[in-house]
Amino acid sequence: MTGRLVHLCLGVGLVTTLNGGPLEAQEDFSWSEGMTAGQVLEVKGITGSIRAELAEGGAAFVSARKRGRQSDLERVEIRVVEEGDGYTICAVYDPTERTRECGHRDDDDDDDRRDHRRDRSIDVDVDFVVSLPRGVELIGTTVTGDVEVEEVDSDVTASSVTGDVVVSTRRTAWASTVSGSIDVEMGQIDRSQRFHTVSGDITLRLPPDLDADIRFSSLSGELDTDFDLYVERESEKLIGSDVRGTIGEGGPRLSFNTVSGDVTLRRATATPR
Repeated sequence: MTGRLVHLCLGVGLVTTLNGGPLEAQEDFSWSEGMTAGQVLEVKGITGSIRAELAEGGAAFVSARKRGRQSDLERVEIRVVEEGDGYTICAVYDPTERTRECGHRDDDDDDDRRDHRRDRSIDVDVDFVVSLPRGVELIGTTVTGDVEVEEVDSDVTASSVTGDVVVSTRRTAWASTVSGSIDVEMGQIDRSQRFHTVSGDITLRLPPDLDADIRFSSLSGELDTDFDLYVERESEKLIGSDVRGTIGEGGPRLSFNTVSGDVTLRRATATPR
């Protein structure tokens, strides 16, 4: 299905750098639409942060601020595409890119992956702020920047390349980063999940009555847990370690993979609000 491009609202302003240097420009974006449980909202950034919180009603709201060199602002577009199951909103750093690059979540061909990139000569950051209705799934991805999701009631997939990922949800979360840490608190674990980082630590706060299968692999990191872990297999390699075990009666698989980061599993003191 071809995505439908949705209109957006923008505002432009100028600010002066603190050292009295050249003017820095900024441009604001806002979008809002009623969404229902089961739909998906995807936000795709390249350089900049993504922040999300629980919406008060049934409307999703996304605001963004483009900031950087005035001459570069027009070279960055924020596109909104309506999908069959929701909406995709992206920062596109080449206005000549195909519209399909912003949509088609299920289309993972190599051409689309190559198209989602940044022209390094463009000096613009885009920071997104999201209000998410209950039950609307969030997919938040960026390349350089943090992803922070606070106290939502939705399934969440969050990833960055250079940045931290922090998630708090009453439901289920997936998270990954390359150069950064992961800190996730979730109220449900009803399917297998994977958490990956290269040079950062992974911390999960999980329901006290957790039943799960654990898979841990790292070159130099360690696994620390508040839960009683029955170790089924532990292999000490020449470099790194691999642990397979069970918490409680076992259940969905929680997989952790790091290069130099530690993994810590904590009992949540309270269900995320």
